[in-house]
Amino acid sequence: MLYLQNVTIKRDTKIVFYNWSTKIKNSKITIISGKNGAGKSTLLRAIAGLIPLENGTIKYNNDEIFKDQIKWGQNLIFIDSKNGLSKDLTVYENLKIWSEMRGWNASDDDFQKALNSVDMIHYKKMYISQCSEGLKKRAALSRLYLSILFDVKFWLLDEPTNELDKKSIILFNKLIQKFSENKGTVLLACHELKLFDFNYELLNLDLLKK
Repeated sequence: MLYLQNVTIKRDTKIVFYNWSTKIKNSKITIISGKNGAGKSTLLRAIAGLIPLENGTIKYNNDEIFKDQIKWGQNLIFIDSKNGLSKDLTVYENLKIWSEMRGWNASDDDFQKALNSVDMIHYKKMYISQCSEGLKKRAALSRLYLSILFDVKFWLLDEPTNELDKKSIILFNKLIQKFSENKGTVLLACHELKLFDFNYELLNLDLLKK
């Protein structure tokens, strides 16, 4: 279980969460919903360790996650709208270098399968600077397949279906289901719940923050 205990989180000068507590179940898919400005992205970034807590703690089971930030970072994948891609590298090179930075000994076959999981195999030699926003998103999401191979426990995904066409959304659903079958935990910020064909828990910030 992931426990947020009496957390206060600021974004710039605005307090987004004040003395707020909630819990997120392990090995479940949790969709974070809410209006624009409700704090979906802020919550994900705080859990990922990219925004410091002003107060409170976040615990995974009984351990504070930020006591060992390197270990916590190895346990998760965080993907947001920026995608984290180098425009000067190809789709394949981005995936390979990212994997090496994680310390993973992935094979060429692993990379091919990862790209194929999001229908990007035919674009692997294309530079990111040449890609549409939809192709960039799919290139970023190819990391998810690799993370399953290397036993990552958490996916933190901020509006992952933005810029995806219908076929890509179907493939994304399959990745989520595969990760769930491997007992992975997914936190997914999205306002289009009808796009998903899997079972999920709902964390509605509009309700919980009242």
